[in-house]
Amino acid sequence: MALTSNEVKELAAIEDIQQMWGAESATEMEDILDTTVYAVKFNYQSGGPGYVGDYFILQGDALGEALELVRNRDGAIILL
Repeated sequence: MALTSNEVKELAAIEDIQQMWGAESATEMEDILDTTVYAVKFNYQSGGPGYVGDYFILQGDALGEALELVRNRDGAIILL
């Protein structure tokens, strides 16, 4: 699924993500997410007892390891 504008803002506010892409602010990171990062969200449910919820994948404009994130029980988005 495509990210909502609120989800883009949430992701852009995460300092670790800003550092990974060299952004100096959440606003700059929002621009990067809108232009040079492929971002998707899955409504994920693992088999058996496990994770259920938002699962995000961010991939930069150069091939390499994708960044994976989930929404925790408190509603915060965290890196895996």
